[in-house]
Amino acid sequence: MIESRIARRYLWSARRRAHTVVMSTISILGLAIGVAALLVSIALLSGLQGQIKQRLIASSPQLLIEPAKSNTIDDAARVIADGKRAGMTEIHPIVSGIGWGANEEEKRGRPVRIHSYEPKANEPAPADATIVVTRDFAAAVGLDESDALTVVAPRTRLTPFGPVPVWRRYRIARIVPASTQENAGDAMLPLDEAESLFGTGGKPTSIEMYGPTELAEPAQAQLAQHFPALLVKTWKEINRPLFLALRLEKIVMFATISLIIFVAALNLISSMSMLIVEKRPHVGILRTLGATERTILSTFLQVGLFIGLTGTLLGNILGIGVSWASNRFHLVPLPGDMSPLTFLPFSLDLSDVLVVNLIAITLSVLTTWYPARLASRLDPIAAIREE
Repeated sequence: MIESRIARRYLWSARRRAHTVVMSTISILGLAIGVAALLVSIALLSGLQGQIKQRLIASSPQLLIEPAKSNTIDDAARVIADGKRAGMTEIHPIVSGIGWGANEEEKRGRPVRIHSYEPKANEPAPADATIVVTRDFAAAVGLDESDALTVVAPRTRLTPFGPVPVWRRYRIARIVPASTQENAGDAMLPLDEAESLFGTGGKPTSIEMYGPTELAEPAQAQLAQHFPALLVKTWKEINRPLFLALRLEKIVMFATISLIIFVAALNLISSMSMLIVEKRPHVGILRTLGATERTILSTFLQVGLFIGLTGTLLGNILGIGVSWASNRFHLVPLPGDMSPLTFLPFSLDLSDVLVVNLIAITLSVLTTWYPARLASRLDPIAAIREE
C-alpha cells in the first residue's frame, strides 16, 4: 500500500534530523522499558502465585464432602467406597467442631476449633489422653508441652443432678505451627477420641479425598449424583476466596504498571508532532496529487504503529529474556531461613505476553491519532508555501 511505503520513507529519512531521531529513540526506548517492566513484573507475580497454587493443591484435599442438612455423614462407608471407585487414592474421614479450651490453673480460656487426625499405623498409643495444639492457641491460654488442657464440648449429658457439660482433660503432646488453611484447627485429636468428645456416634462430620487433580471434577459430579444430600467441593471451590484475591492482585498490578506504557506512548505525540511539522510541505504536495485526508491519516498512523512495534519488540526481547534467565539460572536467590523458596520464580503465560503487546501497540496508535488527524486536515496550499 502507498501509505505504508510513505510511512517507511518518512521514518528512514528522519534519521538525518538529529532532534527527530532523539524524539523517536526516546519513544521507542520508553515503550521498550514499559513493556519489559510489565512483562518482568507479571512473570514474577505469576511465578509466586504458581508456587502458592502448587502448595495449596498439595495441602488441600481434591474433594471435601460435608453434610448439607445435618452435622454428620450417615452413610460414610458408601461415600468412601464410591470415592475410591472414582479414582481417589487417599480418603480420610474427619470429625471437627468448636469447643472451649481452658487453662484451669491460670483461669484462662478461649474457643478452640478441634480437628481430628488418624494416628499412624506404627505409632504407639499414649498412656494418657493427649492433644496436639497450635503455637498460637498455646500462647493464648498460657500452656506448654506436657501441660493439662481442659476441653469442654458443645453438648451435655444427663446425670441424676440434671444435664452437665461434657468435658475432658488432655495432656499437650506437641505444639505445632498454625496452618494457613481457613478451616484448620487450633487443636487436633485422634479420630476415635474426637468422635467420643463430640458424640458423633462413629460418624464423620466431613470426608477429605486426595488423588489426581484431573479426576477431582469428574469425581465431584459422580458423588453429587449418587449422594444429593451431601455437599461436594473440589480444591478450586475450597480455595476460591484465595484464588480470587490472587487474580485481583494480578489485575491491579497489571493496570498499575500499564501506566508506564501509557506515559511512554505519550512521547509519541511529541515525536509525531515534530515529524508532521517537518513534513508539512510534503503533505501539501501529496494532497495536490490526489491524496485524501484518509490517506494522510493512515500514513502517519502507520508511522506511529512502526515506532510502537519496534518498541514493543525490543521490550519483549528484554522482558522475556530477563524473566527466562532469572528463572533458569536462579538469579534472584532468597535466604533459606526466611522463605521456603530458595529463589524468586518467574513464569510467563502466552496470554499475558499477548495482552501486554496488544496494550502497547493499541496505545501507540491511539496517541498517534490526534497529530495524524491534524496532519490530514492541513491546507495543501498553505503547506506548499512553507517549502
